[in-house]
Amino acid sequence: MPQFPSVEWFQAVSRRTEEDKQKFKLLGYVDADVGIKIDGNGAGAQSYLLKFRDYGVKSVELAKDLRGADFSIEGGLDAWSEMVRNIKANGEADIEHSLNRLTMADVPLKLVARDQLQADLFYRFNQSFQAFFNEAAHVPTEFPIAEGARK
Repeated sequence: MPQFPSVEWFQAVSRRTEEDKQKFKLLGYVDADVGIKIDGNGAGAQSYLLKFRDYGVKSVELAKDLRGADFSIEGGLDAWSEMVRNIKANGEADIEHSLNRLTMADVPLKLVARDQLQADLFYRFNQSFQAFFNEAAHVPTEFPIAEGARK
């Protein structure tokens, strides 16, 4: 069972998109390099680069920095984990836990891009990005122990 977040977890979600290719074809092709930055609440940040091509994700890699990304979505581990837990509980994100809602006013996730054209890729392909994360409902996931729960 892959732990969230990890390359293995993002790859498992990516494999799910391959299993449901028709859904992603209906949404349309995607050509974007998406950075995901997750602040580990004192444990440092982890960054991932997801290369979306055609109707799925071509590759997932741990990234030292996100300069190669068209844009990134950045936030704390608690916010990301809550989104994934919500998806698992509901089969997809509810309105309060969608990427679109979570990036409004940069709270609790922040959309970061070099310019407006790059940021526009997030909005242009948003349904596909959300559909990607919604596939987490079908991926067994282990979550890290919350800071407050550690002895």
